[in-house]
Amino acid sequence: MFAIHAPAKVNLYLHVGPPGDDGRHPLDSLVVFADARAADRIVFAPSSEPSLTFQISNGSNEVLEPDESNLVLRAVRALEAASGVRVSGTLTLEKHLPIAAGIGGGSADAAAVLLMLNAGLSLGFDRKQLMEIAVPLGGDVPACVAGEPVLMRGDGDRVEPLKAPHPVLPALIFWPGLACPTGPVFRKYDAMGPRADFAETAPPEFLDPMTYAAQLSAYYQNDLEAPACALIPEISDVLSALRATEGQSMTALSGSGATCFAIYDTEMSARSAAFEMERRFPAGRAFITQLGAAGFDPEGFSL
Repeated sequence: MFAIHAPAKVNLYLHVGPPGDDGRHPLDSLVVFADARAADRIVFAPSSEPSLTFQISNGSNEVLEPDESNLVLRAVRALEAASGVRVSGTLTLEKHLPIAAGIGGGSADAAAVLLMLNAGLSLGFDRKQLMEIAVPLGGDVPACVAGEPVLMRGDGDRVEPLKAPHPVLPALIFWPGLACPTGPVFRKYDAMGPRADFAETAPPEFLDPMTYAAQLSAYYQNDLEAPACALIPEISDVLSALRATEGQSMTALSGSGATCFAIYDTEMSARSAAFEMERRFPAGRAFITQLGAAGFDPEGFSL
């Protein structure tokens, strides 16, 4: 039996250009990952029987059996096609991250499955090859396979590792209990007028967490924050509440939302903020974590 955590993805900044002829938007984003405290968990029990059972446990007694359109199953099929190996057994996704929340839950799950099955079944692909297999699965999946702070560019297909030292940032990820599907946010962004000055930029130099966060807050942004807030005004209330917590030096929306995050001077400050945020927004959910490289935390095999 093999298991792996699939950590949340956070966009420290996300710059979006006007759509091209194909309707896709060029992106320029600095992507980092949570540790295992903000993650789904995936378990695989191999079997000699020539069939695959995939189920999702969402923390209740209900177990779901999704169809082939599910991103995790698509990742399995892509790996089978690339390797020529049939995956047989039982695959269980323990779902902890919210859905349609801007933290790449489905993409993280798909990436973790690729990594887990490649290692557990000794398929022999390196990380770069797995990232290439992941490209047709969606813009966030190759970055999640990389599992380290990366620059995500193009329409998500160009993933470049940071040349500078990786940041490690005490943080609070807060989901306000609201769904915020990506499609409507991008359509609202287009309706509000995409930025005409879009250009790829370099991230700030990492010196220490607070200086890094302050530079991000001053010179970078999430271009989808305004359209997401226009569609779901409650997001603005969450951002304001996070900015009022003690010890934070940067607060922003992740991806297309509705999840927000804040970077703190210490993890203790993040814990205090989590208590306050859950008190103010009882339908929400707080994840105290460190942002940096992915906390894949494999069990039963080594990556």
